[in-house]
Amino acid sequence: MTNTEPTEHYNVKAVIPAAGHGSRMQSTTPKQFLTVGGKTLLQYSIEAVCADSRVTEVIVAVSDPDSNDLPDVSELAVSQPVTYVRGGETRAESVCKGVEYALVQGATHALVHDAARPCLPKEALARVIDSGVASQHGAILAIPVRDSLKRAMSLNDQAAHIEESVEREHLWQAQTPQVFHARTLLNGINHMGAHNPQLTDEASAMQWLGYQPVLIEGAFKNLKVTHPEDFECVVSWLLAPVTTE
Repeated sequence: MTNTEPTEHYNVKAVIPAAGHGSRMQSTTPKQFLTVGGKTLLQYSIEAVCADSRVTEVIVAVSDPDSNDLPDVSELAVSQPVTYVRGGETRAESVCKGVEYALVQGATHALVHDAARPCLPKEALARVIDSGVASQHGAILAIPVRDSLKRAMSLNDQAAHIEESVEREHLWQAQTPQVFHARTLLNGINHMGAHNPQLTDEASAMQWLGYQPVLIEGAFKNLKVTHPEDFECVVSWLLAPVTTE
C-alpha cells in the first residue's frame, strides 16, 4: 500500500448525510434545517463544499428527497449539480447511499461532509482535497486537541469524577470533509457494518481496512452544530461582515 497515487484522472463528488434529527440540539427542527440569515445550515454546507471546482457534484442523502424543507436546487449559489437521494437510518447508511450513487455517476473519490458544519473555509477544503486524492489512504480535516483531557470514572452518583489525565500530545479532533477513494470507502463501511459503534466517521471505516488517513489541519470555525451553544457560534460567524483584507 503506497502513500500516493496518480491524481491526473479523478472525479470528486461530495456526499452530505442529512437524514438525521440531532436530538442533542433540543429542537423540534433537525439541525441541518435551522436557518441563519434566510438560509439553512444544509444550504451553507452545500455551498461550502462547492467552493472548490474539483467537486463535480453534491449528493445529499435525506430522509425524504421530495420534502419541501429541502433547499431549492435552483436557489443554491453553486455551479455544480446537486442531487437529493434517500438516506438510511444511520449516518453510515446515508453515506453508503450517497457513495453508491456517486459511483454510478463516475466518482473516483468521495468527499464526505457534515450537513451541520456550515463554516468550512475554502482554504481548508482545498488542502484536504489535495491530500485526499494524492494518497491511497485518503485524508481528513482535523485540529490538534488544545485543552487538558480527563477520563471520568464510573460511579453510581450523578457527579463525574476524574479517574486520570489523558496526554493530549498526538491527539486530534476529527472534522469533515473526509476524502477517500469512493469504492474503498464503501467497502470499508460495508465490511465494518453500518451499525458498528466503532464506526464514528468515514476514517474509521478506512482504518478498519488497514489504511492510515492523512490528518490535514482544519479550522476551529469549521464547527459542527451539535448543541445549542454551537449554533450560537456559527450564527455569529455566518452573519459577520465580509472583509476584503
